[in-house]
Amino acid sequence: MKLLVLLTLAALAMGAPKDGVGKQQVFEMEYSDVSIDATSDNRNLLVNALIRQFFAFIRNIINNGWPLFGIPVLDPLNLKEFHLQVPAELLNLDLDLKNVLVKGLGQFIVHRSNLNLRQLSFDIDISFPVIHAEAEQYDLVGDMFTAIPLYGKGGAVFNADGFRFHAKLFLKQSEDGQSVLIDRVENAGFLFPQLKSDISGAIGGGDIDYIVNAMIEEVIFDYVNRFRGAISNTVASAIPPLLNPFLNQLDTWRFIAVLLPRN
Repeated sequence: MKLLVLLTLAALAMGAPKDGVGKQQVFEMEYSDVSIDATSDNRNLLVNALIRQFFAFIRNIINNGWPLFGIPVLDPLNLKEFHLQVPAELLNLDLDLKNVLVKGLGQFIVHRSNLNLRQLSFDIDISFPVIHAEAEQYDLVGDMFTAIPLYGKGGAVFNADGFRFHAKLFLKQSEDGQSVLIDRVENAGFLFPQLKSDISGAIGGGDIDYIVNAMIEEVIFDYVNRFRGAISNTVASAIPPLLNPFLNQLDTWRFIAVLLPRN
């Protein structure tokens, strides 16, 4: 049997819309003739080879958008406004960031990716070498030690280096039988090794930009790592309802069905 599909895993994101709209080619993939026998190991070997094309497609969407589905370019990502609160005993900050430009999402590195057809599960481990966020303006109110008031306006820059995320996604067939959806996410976790903050223009008790930046870095880093488990669980529970409405619009199950192991 020849490789009808270079679409297999890419089908998770590349299937035609159910209404038949958008038959235009949105991504070109090269393929060659491959022989497949009936063993599940060879099926998994084939599919996992195709996963590289899937991630190339995802990177293409992040960097170029997908007009067919109204998805804009995501790297750089433009956020008109982002609200950041840092509540701590020594430092309390309320930052309202405006016109934030986030770069680096399309430069992710795939460390592990494995689609298990028997389990209908997808193991992923990816990292982002550098995520750079730059706000055109921030409005700051807060205090240090609940006594020294902080306020100011200015520019703000944040860099997160080496952010890494891993999870196991269990897949399922949609109710109408046409789409591949995410059933649940297990073993989600992340590493957040370094954050660099650079805000300027904070006023309160003298020129304390350096102190404010150092405390922002320490407080956020400590908070994220202390509550890593809870944050991971929250993200894991949010992934299916966030992505499934999009995945449900794609006719993708047919691509995976031909490779499923048969008893």
